[in-house]
Amino acid sequence: MTIWRITGGEGASGAGERAAPRYDVVEHDTPLLHVAAASSSPWLRMSGEIDVSNAPAVAAALHAAQARVPGDVHIDLTGLAFMDVAGLRAFTVAAREMHEHGRLLVLHTVSPHIDRLFRLIGWHTSPGLEIHCRPRV
Repeated sequence: MTIWRITGGEGASGAGERAAPRYDVVEHDTPLLHVAAASSSPWLRMSGEIDVSNAPAVAAALHAAQARVPGDVHIDLTGLAFMDVAGLRAFTVAAREMHEHGRLLVLHTVSPHIDRLFRLIGWHTSPGLEIHCRPRV
């Protein structure tokens, strides 16, 4: 379900700073997971928890982002507290689909335990997937 919200946006405070994406589309909103998109940029922001119950909604949001923007898709995971294997699979499947079209799925601010899950399973090397802002090991 997509809900449009009128917001003031998230702009830069000073000259020379890059403006943050304006998350003005709510792709998914439940007590467990909130997924917001920026209609004018290739960014999604996910907060809460991703598990088998909402992984299909995550996959749908990723697919919608792929259709909305022509290039790479960026995901801000700052507010994500938990992800299980179903969530990891949703990201890797989307990344592989994007890779087939010469695009990337870029994950930003990945928490240490989610980064560790990607590495333990070996999916951190999935084609089309970039994990940025990894914690120091």
